[in-house]
Amino acid sequence: MANIKKTSTGYKARVSYVDPSGTRKERSKSRFRTLKEAKAWTNELENSINNEVNIVDNRQTLPEYFLKWFETFKKGKVALITEKEYLWTYKVLLNYFPTTSLENMSRAKFQRFINDFAYGTNEQRVRKNIIDPKEQYHSKASVEKIFVHTHSAISDAVIDGLIPRDFTSRIELTGHAPKSSELKYLDADDMFKLSAEMERNISLSSTGKTMIYTALLTGARYSEIAALTWQDVDWDNKTIEINKSWDYVFGGGFKAPKTKSSYRTILVDDSLLRVFKILRSLQMAQTKFNNPNHLIFLNDIGTIPSSSAVNKLLRKSHDNLGIKEITFHGLRHTHASYLLYQGVKMEYISKRLGHRNSNVTRKIYAHLIKEDEDAESEKAISVLRKLSSM
Repeated sequence: MANIKKTSTGYKARVSYVDPSGTRKERSKSRFRTLKEAKAWTNELENSINNEVNIVDNRQTLPEYFLKWFETFKKGKVALITEKEYLWTYKVLLNYFPTTSLENMSRAKFQRFINDFAYGTNEQRVRKNIIDPKEQYHSKASVEKIFVHTHSAISDAVIDGLIPRDFTSRIELTGHAPKSSELKYLDADDMFKLSAEMERNISLSSTGKTMIYTALLTGARYSEIAALTWQDVDWDNKTIEINKSWDYVFGGGFKAPKTKSSYRTILVDDSLLRVFKILRSLQMAQTKFNNPNHLIFLNDIGTIPSSSAVNKLLRKSHDNLGIKEITFHGLRHTHASYLLYQGVKMEYISKRLGHRNSNVTRKIYAHLIKEDEDAESEKAISVLRKLSSM
């Protein structure tokens, strides 16, 4: 940063800057006859300093630049789970480009990296028993995450003048397609079987069952359900309020919901409230039950069932009940799918799930909407056939 001051002998100019090692330095010169001469000197010096810094920055490796960029622009400004994802990208880049400098990167090198990452290492493919040479190891979603993170960093490198062009531009993303949407939710028969099983034998030693039951009847996320407290239940109006989530990734505790639209009040039926009342009675009957945060699903050993624990319980239910195998998040899809099949309006489902708008919901459940449209088309043709036979 330049600073020019008028003195008794003319003008004095000072330029302060931070060198590539992070040390703050300063250069100055005095006795300029005119302000114009002082400005010309500071401009020339600043350009020279910037060129020196850029040369050093160009020669740093791609992973080194990415890590510095993350620490400058992202760390402390995004959620902890998102920080973890950026650091995962850094580790992937470090493994693939341990010595490749920023200035020596090219679109061809980056495209090969994307292709190789999607394909996976030999060790990864053997571990997953992938034999088909055309089958890819990583999903397109994982590849896209790596790309988006790197592209954001490199776009800034271009803006800062560290490199002349964006080598992540116009890259073809690969990776295997996600699992079929049909695998992510239960049909009505399986839903009823699971619901009946989870409603039975409510106890403090198996609050995971009650969490599954709650997910089926509300469509709430695991983190939202885990964070529910007794104050969130309105017994008179038969609602529960989603106003926080549980930080299960970083050791527990309350945090803000996923998005602004995640704040919502959900109407629930008597059966869920009945289960809650049983659970509350069990908690109150325990004289030494320590629950300072008034958590609904705190179990008899003072913890909330983890995400892996409830998913393990779901897998066990799959075996015992003979139902389709899904994850806990699949219960959210099951809830929404059931409401869609029952003719509940998309706008209401969107608000109930805490989506930003109904377009988000429409995109997620596009396959169900298509199935419904096909069924309606058949109905329409059937009605029109009656008309033509008259």
